[in-house]
Amino acid sequence: MKTLIATILASCTAGLIMSSAALAQTQMRLAVETTSGDPTHVMLSTFRDALSESAGDAVTFTFNDGGSLGDETALAELIRAGAVEVIPMGSDGVASLDTHFSIFDTPFLFSSKDDARKALDGEFGDVMAPSLREKANLEVLAFGELGVRVISNSKHEVKSPADLSGLKLRTPSSPTRMMAFQTLGAVPTNLPLGEVYMGLRQGVIDGQENPLSVIKEFSLHEAQPYISLTNHIYTPITLVMNGVAYDALSDTLKAQVKAAAEAGVEATRTLSDESDAKLVGEFREAGVTVTEPDIAAFQTAAEPVRAQIAEIVSPEFMDSVKGLLP
Repeated sequence: MKTLIATILASCTAGLIMSSAALAQTQMRLAVETTSGDPTHVMLSTFRDALSESAGDAVTFTFNDGGSLGDETALAELIRAGAVEVIPMGSDGVASLDTHFSIFDTPFLFSSKDDARKALDGEFGDVMAPSLREKANLEVLAFGELGVRVISNSKHEVKSPADLSGLKLRTPSSPTRMMAFQTLGAVPTNLPLGEVYMGLRQGVIDGQENPLSVIKEFSLHEAQPYISLTNHIYTPITLVMNGVAYDALSDTLKAQVKAAAEAGVEATRTLSDESDAKLVGEFREAGVTVTEPDIAAFQTAAEPVRAQIAEIVSPEFMDSVKGLLP
């Protein structure tokens, strides 16, 4: 009898050990093309730290940053193949997987960051997330914030749309973003973000468009003396997880994953507000001419772009979400 009890106890102990080991075997490979301080990096690293705290030993992480696994396009391929579990994406990257996300390339879609946040936290976000799951089998964990985009260049002040005429302006590879700047008279040029600084130094491009925080992170203000606060596009950070990997999580872990993603949202929005509050003064002190342009003129000039993007996302989709936007 003692031998039987010992055997049963040993079996139970072994089962508990195996069960504990199984819990610790939920592995997540996280990847981002940027380095510490950039909003996408902040989004992903905050997510990792928050989930590590809430899930404990139930999750182990591999964290690849600085583009060690490739740029955003490469990471999009890896996550869909299941080689990476979680990545942050800009709206142009997501749009290559789901054309509905091209709506974020509509100039002046939101009148402010607050309006954009309300929309993404509400019904508009509830429409966008399942669309990406359906098109690319990626689970949207949360919408963080890259920020509002401004235009910088090495040639002259940009006060009105006419000042963009002929400027070789670096844009992401998004066809809708390039189309928008063609409409405004610029010459959009696709160039990886990591090559923009040298492109400006070598005269390959005259300027670029990004949030102020990205200009600072990549030291782009050192290569161009003019920044125009056009605030023409709000760019979210879409934190996504491979759909198969997400579905395999327990309900408890799914809740912890979503909560960790929300921590990333708050971190990026705080970073965005702090950057916008201090960087204009910092850039001016560094000798950069920071211009507040005629926003109404830009809005009028960009109006044809809205109709063009409606054709890409489909007029029906554009009409369906209009009522969901502030």
